[in-house]
Amino acid sequence: MDAREPLSAAVRALRANKLRSALTALGIIIGVASVIIVVSLIQGLKGSVLKQIEKAGSQTLVVRPVFPTDMPYPEFTKIRNKDLTLEEMRALGRAVPQITQLTPLFFNGGEAKAEGRTASVTIIMTDESYLELNSVNLTAGRNFVPSDLRLSNKVAIIGPRVIEKLGLKGNPLGRAITTSGMSLEVIGVLEEQGSSLGNDQDSYILIPLTTGRATLTDAQRRQLFFQARIDPRISADDGAELVEDALRRIKGLKGKEPKGFQVFSPKQITGIIGGITSAITTVAGGMVSIALLVGGIGIMNIMLVSVTERTREIGVRKAVGAKRKHILAQFLIEASFLCIAGGAIGIAAGYLGGALLGKALFGTYGTVPLWAVVSAFAVPAAIGLIFGLYPAAKASKLDPIESLRFE
Repeated sequence: MDAREPLSAAVRALRANKLRSALTALGIIIGVASVIIVVSLIQGLKGSVLKQIEKAGSQTLVVRPVFPTDMPYPEFTKIRNKDLTLEEMRALGRAVPQITQLTPLFFNGGEAKAEGRTASVTIIMTDESYLELNSVNLTAGRNFVPSDLRLSNKVAIIGPRVIEKLGLKGNPLGRAITTSGMSLEVIGVLEEQGSSLGNDQDSYILIPLTTGRATLTDAQRRQLFFQARIDPRISADDGAELVEDALRRIKGLKGKEPKGFQVFSPKQITGIIGGITSAITTVAGGMVSIALLVGGIGIMNIMLVSVTERTREIGVRKAVGAKRKHILAQFLIEASFLCIAGGAIGIAAGYLGGALLGKALFGTYGTVPLWAVVSAFAVPAAIGLIFGLYPAAKASKLDPIESLRFE
């Protein structure tokens, strides 16, 4: 018998049952597409965050108060001073001459209203240095000026999504929006930035620090975030150590007393994000791989049914000279073909789905690493061999005489 005959027989069998073959491969398609989409989204998330870090610059540190999620709660309760204030930030600027710029940040979620419409927004209370430090441009209008902060002017710079949500038609400059009980004049419009870690940066409203601080409670005023730009003549990591040591002195912390603040350099943030995304990839990949397992079980089930349906065919083939290895090869080829074809379609569907979702969620297309693509081909092929082996072995062991008698 020609060695190519098992391949031809497998192809004919699959063509004879097109619908069943397609439905059988569907489990593999869904599993592979899920893996590709998950990996693509995680890579898109990582790229989005790293892009924001890159925009802020390699010499920019982020300083914030500690949160209960940063450590076991019993340790959190032992921290004596969990506050971070404007006064401490200013004292830090005087204590560390290597700091070339400080940008204060108070965050507050809220609603904005205009012309009878309401939108959920993120309010950032800051100063005129925010745009430069974060490499954010304006598409219209102007930045804050010192007099806006000195006089607590009720002005705002808004993101493009705010304009869309509030239905502000025409030129938004000079229009009035209401938030936190204040009526604010729009003086600028931010460029489109997309989302990062689920945070829609195009829904930001920037207001002068002095204007917004009046709306905060005393507890909120003691939860300052700020960015510190370090002189490029020293590394950001060395700058982070200087900032931490100075803040400990300013807060009066002694020895190894736990601190109530966190200092992050770009390198540290990148490492944290990399660790988080790797863990998410592992967990999510394991979960969606269950779909591949289910698809493999489905293939084994269908192949067992196929063996039963084609018992007489197997008997005829054996009677005219087909050997056990030819029957085994035919059924293994059928199972492997279904899996590999499903894997190829799944990769294409995953790429498309990941690209669309990544653009919608993070404003960027996530890249799929080579290992994910290789796995998407190799795993289905292995599944086809493993789950097709038992039905193929069962078919190859059928007695030709008994098979010919089968009705």
